[in-house]
Amino acid sequence: MDTLRVRYSLVLELNRFINVHLYEKGFYQVRASVLGPPDTAIVCERLKLDEQDTPGQELSPGIQDNTAISSTFKVIMKKAIVKLNNAFIFSVDIPGDVCSFIKSCTVPLTIQFELYHAKIVHRPKNPDDLEHCTTLEVKLNYSPVTGIHFCKEDMFDSYSYMAQIRYTVHMVMVDIDNPPHTLLSTCWDNSLSVLSVRGEPIQDYKNMILNVVAVLCGTLLSAYDFLKSSFSNLQDTLPAEYRHELLPADAVTALQSVLTNMSQIDMIDDAQDQFIHDLKSVSKSIHILWFEFLECFIHSKHIQQVLLERFRAVQLERLKEACFTVSNVKEKCYDYSTPTSAIGNFIRGSRYMQNIPQLPLQANDNDGMSPELPIIIESLFDWEPYNDNAIAVPKHVLDEAMTECRVWDPIMRRPHVVVQLDEVKIRMWREGQEIPGSRDTASEGSPMLLNGDRTGASGSNDTPLLSSEPPRPVELQMIDLEPDIRNRTSALSLNTEVNLPAEPVRFSPIMALAKRTIRLLKSEITHINFEQSRRDLIGSRVMESLHFLTDTEGGRMMGKSFSPLAHLVVCCHGLEGASNDLRLVRIFLQQALPKSDLHFLMADSYMEDTYRHIGEMGHLLAEEIANALLCSPKSYSRISFIGHSLGCLVMRAAIQNRLLDPYRDLFYTFLSLSGPHLGMLYSSSYIVSGGLWLMQRLKQGKSLLQIGMKDSSDLRSTFIYKLSKNDKLHQFRNLVFLSSHQDKYVPYHSARIEMCGEAKKDFGYQGQVYREMLRNIMGPVITNPECGIYRYGVQYQLENGSASSMIGRAAHIACLDSEVFLNKFFSVMGWKFFV
Repeated sequence: MDTLRVRYSLVLELNRFINVHLYEKGFYQVRASVLGPPDTAIVCERLKLDEQDTPGQELSPGIQDNTAISSTFKVIMKKAIVKLNNAFIFSVDIPGDVCSFIKSCTVPLTIQFELYHAKIVHRPKNPDDLEHCTTLEVKLNYSPVTGIHFCKEDMFDSYSYMAQIRYTVHMVMVDIDNPPHTLLSTCWDNSLSVLSVRGEPIQDYKNMILNVVAVLCGTLLSAYDFLKSSFSNLQDTLPAEYRHELLPADAVTALQSVLTNMSQIDMIDDAQDQFIHDLKSVSKSIHILWFEFLECFIHSKHIQQVLLERFRAVQLERLKEACFTVSNVKEKCYDYSTPTSAIGNFIRGSRYMQNIPQLPLQANDNDGMSPELPIIIESLFDWEPYNDNAIAVPKHVLDEAMTECRVWDPIMRRPHVVVQLDEVKIRMWREGQEIPGSRDTASEGSPMLLNGDRTGASGSNDTPLLSSEPPRPVELQMIDLEPDIRNRTSALSLNTEVNLPAEPVRFSPIMALAKRTIRLLKSEITHINFEQSRRDLIGSRVMESLHFLTDTEGGRMMGKSFSPLAHLVVCCHGLEGASNDLRLVRIFLQQALPKSDLHFLMADSYMEDTYRHIGEMGHLLAEEIANALLCSPKSYSRISFIGHSLGCLVMRAAIQNRLLDPYRDLFYTFLSLSGPHLGMLYSSSYIVSGGLWLMQRLKQGKSLLQIGMKDSSDLRSTFIYKLSKNDKLHQFRNLVFLSSHQDKYVPYHSARIEMCGEAKKDFGYQGQVYREMLRNIMGPVITNPECGIYRYGVQYQLENGSASSMIGRAAHIACLDSEVFLNKFFSVMGWKFFV
């Protein structure tokens, strides 16, 4: 079959560059190229429009080997924001196949960003003066109809060169170019041979021609229609004086006109000429609208912000996938433990993870592949238990069984009403017994759904999964246009992704073909599969105790600031750590709450020696915090702590220090990332225990003895036990404990401050001491109605077979260095603890 060329126009704006943590000062440059299959022709040009080069720049934006090169800029300080405002246009030519046109139009395309650096004092004069630092690849997930119109911020994933780039992508199909003059006749000849082999009757060639024209011209017209719709939608966000008047256009009407003209042509050569003419006419209209679109929106800060917020909304919906919650009464925080390891493994291997949708602009280093996304299970202990197994119960039964009580909400700091059900009365109704005091059920109406199902009796509580898989290729049935056979379909079919059902055409077959083609191009091609719910993809047995976070709350409140005063967040590193270890934590928390007044103290007071006594490190941290508060011109309304590993114990020691007594009323959130709060008792890893013993021998470190509770022969005289006796965690509004079964460095139960199976069975001295520490810490927390407890179990997708994964180190530090996890956690769950 003859091929043709499909052309996309892709405009890339490099909006700004942010220095997150660049070790090297000097001159930097961002380069970008579009990568595709070998038979894809890509040409890059600079798009100036209203852009003006900065005077005095020896190295302005340019092109080298079809690679876009940004302005060269100098970085001399941290957190520097450099405005680039460079725009480039890429012409992407893809070979199209008329037999599977839609599929052939969506080849894999990737934008590759590269960061270059020059250490020289003077500005470099040519691109060869700079050296490559790091690379970021962004996959484009698009359709020929919708293209892409989004703005995104991505991180360069490099320890030495940590920076963020904001960029905008506009991508549109603009042309179906150079169709072979023999395209329609070749399609017809091939169809004749197929039909003759099958022994089927040969219908008028117009059927085949009209369907080919409908798919090709319909795709271009749909792309034009969607571009016009995007144009109008973006204009609505602008002041009236900046809006352009767009002429009305309708893809269905235009395609009907094209097909009508084509149906009146009898000669195949004339049909081919008309077909090429129509394609060029539609392409010309797209080009005119496209460049008007660019003139209106390129270099517009307002449009960039609108598109950025729209992308964040799409990104947030994806981040909310694989997030689950389990509710329990607060008193059960002593001995309750969600078996996140077994559940996580089952979910990881389910079809659900395979079908989580990709993003239009997908950077795997930052966004993660769908099967590799972290699985997060939240255990809540300040709400009433949630059960999402919906059972239809008549309304009069619920009225008799329901009672109301008030429960304190520690996040919003106000009481709310919770409805409780009398299980005895519900059980009596199920068993057919009469409920005392029940009314006549004849006029009670439709039944209600028990236990929080908000969809009604006829609905389902399962939210359909947005599948990332493209629609399954189906056959395009030809519509017979002869009046005497309108109720039949032709035997001829093309194997494309567009499904035109074989319905009887009773009125205008041309109109029917036009309407269905446009409808299916705009829906089935870009629509995502809703065939199976999330619950079905995972398995109902596993989901008996879990609830999808996406069905309730979850998601950052973008653009909203909840506190009028400043919020100080103290970040504390772990053993042999440094003050910048939690820099990604800071970055993604700020990104989740862009309008909140968060200020970070990256603790460095105990950084020089983390093997000293934990109490000494706690005193140094308390001094550092007190000095920062005294010297700050800000008036802080809240103080929160985020610590990793050993840093969590240092924080607990610091908050017991009298230096912080004046600020206890400001304590807000205590976020623990894999902290050994109950020491290393009942550790399941002999390798880690042996390693700690060896390190202690080599380093002679007191902190290692204290973590292992080996600093005294009497467990009740150890530092960690004494720390629990005078614990101040109950003074916080939110206690958040994050852990992972894959982390072998810190026992899972110790990081969560909960009972473990071994301690529950241990009725000896050690088991008694463990239970005492648990009660010492959690007793005051449970009795404080304003203190909420949240435990998070995380399963990461780690590298199989690596030594770091096997000994548990990879999972222990993943909460610090995994951009995918940190973005997911703070965007979906963690933000609410800092507002």
